Amino acid sequence: MTQVPSGEPRVPAGDRQGRLCRRMLLLGVPATAAAASMVARLPSRPACPELLSGGVLARADGVVEVLPPEQETRLNPLEPAQRQRLAVATLPTGRWRELCRTALGDLLALTGPSLARADGDGVVPGHTRFPGGAVVAGPVGIWRYVWPRDASFAAAAYAAVGLVPEALDVLAHLATLQRPDGGFEARYTAAGMVPDDRPAQSDGIGWFLWAAGRLLSAGADGGEIAQRLGAALVRACAGVLALTDTPSHLPAASPDYWEVKERTVTLGTAAPALLGLEAARALAAAGLNTGADVDLLAERVTTVRAALELGFAPGWGRHVRGDDVDAAIAFVAPPFTRACDGVEAVRRGAVARMSRPAGGVAPGASWRDDGISWTPETALLAWSAAALGRTEEARELLEWLEDHRTGAGALPEKVRADGAPAGPAPLAWTCALVLLSAVELG
Repeated sequence: MTQVPSGEPRVPAGDRQGRLCRRMLLLGVPATAAAASMVARLPSRPACPELLSGGVLARADGVVEVLPPEQETRLNPLEPAQRQRLAVATLPTGRWRELCRTALGDLLALTGPSLARADGDGVVPGHTRFPGGAVVAGPVGIWRYVWPRDASFAAAAYAAVGLVPEALDVLAHLATLQRPDGGFEARYTAAGMVPDDRPAQSDGIGWFLWAAGRLLSAGADGGEIAQRLGAALVRACAGVLALTDTPSHLPAASPDYWEVKERTVTLGTAAPALLGLEAARALAAAGLNTGADVDLLAERVTTVRAALELGFAPGWGRHVRGDDVDAAIAFVAPPFTRACDGVEAVRRGAVARMSRPAGGVAPGASWRDDGISWTPETALLAWSAAALGRTEEARELLEWLEDHRTGAGALPEKVRADGAPAGPAPLAWTCALVLLSAVELG
């Protein structure tokens, strides 16, 4: 969830002037070189985006308040239901407890909120009411939508900390948005409408099934999953089978989490199809009705895994037969699936190849050289590292995320080259991935 359909970055119009950050010059980047990055393969965005919000606060009246960027502190959540859910969640103890408590509080605040309206100058009168289970990507501007990808990760995070009812609510809300073919649009408004002509993203179908599988493996009752999600699972299973019923057994090209138009299939689109098929197989094996035979699903899993290895090995880059590694390398190894052939060798160098001046990573090695670190991809690689036994790397990435929160303690979308948080804060996808990473580390 990094770009708008036109290819311009997700920043307010006032930030689209392309001004060069003084910090880039202090880092030794000549103005001409910094300017040259503006004409990279992907359209450029300013090197110094602003922080758009400092965090959120669930008030006693049930409205989620958007804190201004300059806010340095915030009270504990005042909304009784949120306090109660925080109290019953099974959070990691020790080193990561405070980080996880804040991340979970923010994720809860962004789930089914009455979200106060805000503009670039602060909060404006009124609020937007989102349905129960709707995970809002961020509290301001063009982030005030529901992305199926982000919501699926939120459901997985809720399941990981013992909040299975919340996880089911999230997936049940996605089920109300699902197309007849089992897929999803890129994003949805509070009213469940598609806000613009942004192309659909075919990875959503895989992430929905994957999240349902995570609920099952976390101990959710199969009967309750079937009751809440049954018809949606059947549609999604049929959809992912159709998606991989191609000569290559890989999906057609589609925008993925980079949210740019693609001419060839990316790993970020192909891998979720495999994960969705694996989840569908597990759900069917557990006795849930997916509308497909377990043996058929198992056969398709084997076929698609082989197709991924044929198309993306040995470089495991963003695109078929490429080596331009991006964060989707995490999707074809633990904790998502058994490591595909050759992935672990490429994954070992991924953080270094994607690193940024302030720490953290870009979405991929071929992302524009603008100095901006992205927190969702950083947190994704932290979870990947923890699951692969790369404990030191996982801890370093989590510590970096912890150290680059806003003054009010929220996880922002981006971090500038000078170390300042930027974009909306909190970002739901990052909150979910931080929780999953910390739980994996134990």
